[in-house]
Amino acid sequence: MHAQAPAQAFPMTGTPDARTLATGQLAHEATGGDLDAFEELVRRMQRRVYGFAYQHLRDLDEAHDLTQEIFVKLYRNLARYDAERPFEPWFWKLAANTTINYRRKRVPTPTDQSADQATTGPESGFPAHDPALIDALAQLDPAYRLPILLHYYADLPLEQVAQSLSLTVPAIKSRLHRARALLRNSLAESEEADQS
Repeated sequence: MHAQAPAQAFPMTGTPDARTLATGQLAHEATGGDLDAFEELVRRMQRRVYGFAYQHLRDLDEAHDLTQEIFVKLYRNLARYDAERPFEPWFWKLAANTTINYRRKRVPTPTDQSADQATTGPESGFPAHDPALIDALAQLDPAYRLPILLHYYADLPLEQVAQSLSLTVPAIKSRLHRARALLRNSLAESEEADQS
């Protein structure tokens, strides 16, 4: 999937280059067959996509596989991207659909949460989260989990979350409100159980 690019293909400073191009412009150039533009697009989005995948699956290896699958789907579907529209909502819709399909065909495997927790935190680049919050997120229906992950973990504005999930902004606000209420209840129940 990755072509070897010359070391000086993307200078860190200087005149306008691929790093200063808008994400949509990179996508448009990648659609035209520019592999350097596609690689830069992947570099820009890789961390957010991996974080999104990890928070959705709670498994480091599965998140890595899902991240790769999302970028493969992106590469295969770039011709469908309409350069007249914003790139990120289109991309996150593709990522959300890929995630849903991935979870459907995925065979659940027991995970060693202590191993997962050992690889989160400052040294891994991902923040360590309260295990109760992670469990509560995992229990949410995807209709509520996806808006939470897109808004809070992928850091998308509400308008882009709505476009990504083909919903209205009020519908996203409603789902986020309901998801937060479900998470609060789940965390309160977990806290009560821990005190017992």
